[in-house]
Amino acid sequence: MKRALSIRRQPLWPLLLILGLALAGGCGHKGPVKPLEKPLPAQTARLTALQQGDRFQLAWDTPEFNQDGSPMTDLQGFKIYKMKYNLAQDCPECRDTSELLREVDVDYLRNAGRIDDRFFIWDGGLEYDSGYQYKVIPFTRKGRDGAPATIRKAFFVPPQTPSALSAEGLDRLVRLSWSPADIPPMMQFVGYNIYRRHAGSPFLPLPVNSKIVTETNYDDFNLKNGESYSYTVRTVVKIDDIILESAAADMAEAMPQEGR
Repeated sequence: MKRALSIRRQPLWPLLLILGLALAGGCGHKGPVKPLEKPLPAQTARLTALQQGDRFQLAWDTPEFNQDGSPMTDLQGFKIYKMKYNLAQDCPECRDTSELLREVDVDYLRNAGRIDDRFFIWDGGLEYDSGYQYKVIPFTRKGRDGAPATIRKAFFVPPQTPSALSAEGLDRLVRLSWSPADIPPMMQFVGYNIYRRHAGSPFLPLPVNSKIVTETNYDDFNLKNGESYSYTVRTVVKIDDIILESAAADMAEAMPQEGR
């Protein structure tokens, strides 16, 4: 008598497990999901390079936003790059041989000045009748670079410095006067800028006059009586469309006094 064949039913869970693993491997994930990187800073605004005597004053504003339009919250500082080029022969747009000039840390301003959200540095040792390119790149606290801002300027022989600067302290004001500078024909006279400092402090990077001074005298109002103030003056000229200043005049000092 023949025995009936018996078919033994296999459990399904091993097949389902293998199928699930195969599907998971096909989705492209090789490991844990990485968090999205924070957006990078946008370029700095109002980058300027003003020649003052034998050096450039570079200034720029802190970027308010990242490149995606979100508010910038993790700025660490700025990298400043510099490149010299020949005004007559070189094409600075065609090549970039910039070298790092300086890093500015927003928390430790050891090599820069700051007024509100505007930063200032000075660069000397330059050659007349040469061109200079400066590039300012903001970077984050993780060291990631943002968008660069670039400016190029020619460097000229500066105009003559004003002479015989004198300062007289009156009631809450100081009255300044000086002798005019001789301006060569290649330069267009613009006027004068006046710079001030308190005793023991450096000169502010911005002039005290809100408008260019075209006369050879200036009254500095709204000062504190009994405090000492120091002043210098720079000639301002224009060569083509470029504004530049002379070196600083010899300093003059005065103290406002009540009743004078």
